[in-house]
Amino acid sequence: MTFSICVRETTGAGTTFGVGVATDAPAVGALAPHVSHDGVVSTQSFVNVRLGRRGVALLPDLGVDDALDGLLARDDHADLRQVHGLDARGNAHAVSGEGCEGWFGHQVHADRGVTVAGNMLVGGDTLDALVETFTERDSHDDVVAKLIDALAAGKAAGGDKRGHTSAAVAVKAPETTAYHDLRVDAHDEPIAELRRVYETAKAASDGFSESSKDRIFD
Repeated sequence: MTFSICVRETTGAGTTFGVGVATDAPAVGALAPHVSHDGVVSTQSFVNVRLGRRGVALLPDLGVDDALDGLLARDDHADLRQVHGLDARGNAHAVSGEGCEGWFGHQVHADRGVTVAGNMLVGGDTLDALVETFTERDSHDDVVAKLIDALAAGKAAGGDKRGHTSAAVAVKAPETTAYHDLRVDAHDEPIAELRRVYETAKAASDGFSESSKDRIFD
């Protein structure tokens, strides 16, 4: 009952990984998104947090495809899992088990640094909207804003067929900020509320000096 987008962006400052996710269940930010400086993974459907946590931990040594496939091979409920992500080597990977509830599916766009996946959706238009909205934004735009815009477009295209209760974004960038880890755990309009929280946190963070940021995120 989830749709999500994982992204990788490389600039002169380094590589940024991010994930945005929304669902009709509380506290999705505590379950689905997992991100590090080595890559990003979203675990969903019949969620297994270990696939995300352990998957990201393996990325310094393995490609995201080998990491996730290896973990799924040892998962007794692999057919119920949906997992996708990217790594720093340029790999992108997604798996949707045959036991996921429809509509379900995924897309892998390694050349664009994007993977998307969803289950219990109104239809596949949600995934198209996620990809198109994120990739059409200017590459210099803030990645958190682009992730939230993508989630809003996914919802507008149908999203979770039961509705939406929680949403989250998580980002690892060369320079960390307070608005790189945001979530709305239970709300009638979680994506809109996530945007409000982002804008509030960004305004507050932009007021910090560089020395203050260094102390906060030491």
